[in-house]
Amino acid sequence: MAKTVQNYELIEQIGQGGMGVVYKARHIHFGEIFAVKMLWQQFSSNPAVLKLFHNEAKLLRKLHHPNIVEVSDIILIDNENYIVMEFVEGRTLAEIIQREVGPIRRSRAVHLFKQMLEGMAYIQSQDPPIIHRDLKPLNILVTKDDVVKITDFGIAKVLDIEAAASTLMKGTPIYMSPEALVDPSSVDIRTDVYSLGMTFYEMLCAKTPFTGSKATTPIAVYNQIIKGEIPPPTEFYPGISDELSDYVMKAIHPERESRFESASDMYYALEELEKDGATVYGGDTPLPQTPGVGRRIERPLQREGMGIGATSSGGASQGKERAHYPGANLRFESGSKKEAELPPSIKTKTGMELVSVEGGTFRMGSDEGDSDEKPIHEVTLDSFLIGKYPVTQEQWESVMGKNPSYFKGSKLPVENIRWYDAVEFCNRLSELEGLDPYYIIREREATGFWKSLIDSTEIVIECSGNSNGYRLPTEAEWEYAARGGNRSKNYIYSGSNNIDKVAWYGGNSGGKTYAVGLKQPNEIGIYDMSGNVWEWCWDCKGNYTSPRQTNPKGPSSGIGRVLRGGSCRNYARYCRVANRDYSMPDYRHSYYGFRIARNK
Repeated sequence: MAKTVQNYELIEQIGQGGMGVVYKARHIHFGEIFAVKMLWQQFSSNPAVLKLFHNEAKLLRKLHHPNIVEVSDIILIDNENYIVMEFVEGRTLAEIIQREVGPIRRSRAVHLFKQMLEGMAYIQSQDPPIIHRDLKPLNILVTKDDVVKITDFGIAKVLDIEAAASTLMKGTPIYMSPEALVDPSSVDIRTDVYSLGMTFYEMLCAKTPFTGSKATTPIAVYNQIIKGEIPPPTEFYPGISDELSDYVMKAIHPERESRFESASDMYYALEELEKDGATVYGGDTPLPQTPGVGRRIERPLQREGMGIGATSSGGASQGKERAHYPGANLRFESGSKKEAELPPSIKTKTGMELVSVEGGTFRMGSDEGDSDEKPIHEVTLDSFLIGKYPVTQEQWESVMGKNPSYFKGSKLPVENIRWYDAVEFCNRLSELEGLDPYYIIREREATGFWKSLIDSTEIVIECSGNSNGYRLPTEAEWEYAARGGNRSKNYIYSGSNNIDKVAWYGGNSGGKTYAVGLKQPNEIGIYDMSGNVWEWCWDCKGNYTSPRQTNPKGPSSGIGRVLRGGSCRNYARYCRVANRDYSMPDYRHSYYGFRIARNK
């Protein structure tokens, strides 16, 4: 007779590991299938192991992402410890590599690996970031539809500088970074970058580089990793392009300063290789996108040394060249004739500056960019006010108190904020100035996607109608203002066809933000709408429709909230006025900021 643990009937064992055994289980009332992990009995009285086991449950309970296994419950009964998780019908990546196909076809390998990067980019975006510390093919599940699920967070660590650092080596040696081997207390998210790179290496070659006489013992493996004596993937499998091989070797560089900075960095660099055809070298063809998989994530620019091109600045050309960082250049002089011709700005009671944008009709979108910029459609907007600059850290602190930004400086744009935080700022600023808050913020029982994110509740934001308070611009307002309103000269970027004149982007920023207002403004006196930081808009992300629209506010629901303008870490094409991106409203990044707006 099958064993029952509270409401779960354990049907069969489906796996086991160093910490416990995993069962396929059925809920006795609902008939739903789950995976139930039981901690080995001998560990039940070990406080250190119990802490790791419960840590996995607590971490996963707070995370909700399509590429991460979800946890729904934790059970302690008769001195036995269980975690109830999402059941994934499929195989481990290790099984796919070793038992089924050997080297995975490159297009499929890239398709699977990008999902791994999306899941890891999500956990690295948490506040504070989370380090998995045991990424490897055995901890990657793949469904029959090739959907990736990352699991086994048992030794994950929340990266908190105030917490006591671990001094124990934790992980699987072959996939561990040099710093994890020699100084476990020093690891940061780049240790997972290394593990991702080694996993991708194995996906492409069906083996790790630790073979032969140089790697007959664990000590030899350690020495080979620490000394950086790892041959490139092309040594084992010559069908891989040099560019893709360089990508892998950058990820597993023995010095973490020379690796990609994060999973999101890796994601974008891989996208660039796809566009250049480097991932299908040797006649391989891309796989079609799996429905519901492959969501776009933030795309930071890569440093030099990777060999990946950057979009050229200047003019309408979209050619590519190696990224470069010449530093500050082409700063706008405040006394110039051009500034004198600009419309005057309006100062608020708290000292923030707004620009009056006269209403009008414009053509929104582009036929020359990504597919989500199409079709071009006619939009009519009423007049409105919008921030002359992105909200600065000084302004944020005066309203909200604590500064969450990664790059610190009073005149730098505030960043590392969620869409929810931007909404709350608007309401608090309205109250400080005696205006009616524009947003109604409340919590309700979570349903659908947001269930289990925040203690089973979700935040609901509604507009309060004709309030005179501050708000986020709609996506249409943002693009109209970025294009220069009714003074538009149809520039590619906000204020010029030469991106260096108007934006801090990957080609001139050195990967960091700059004080607002240093570059040239656009036709109506607005600064930094291209580059520096991505800017949150009100709208849910949705597809454009061709009919004419008046004062659109986007779809009532969608896959995330719109981000516009590109950032200091992006290629030029992402800083175009028509470019669209999005992120989940609960995500934060060191290149997510915003500017305020008001009804006129």
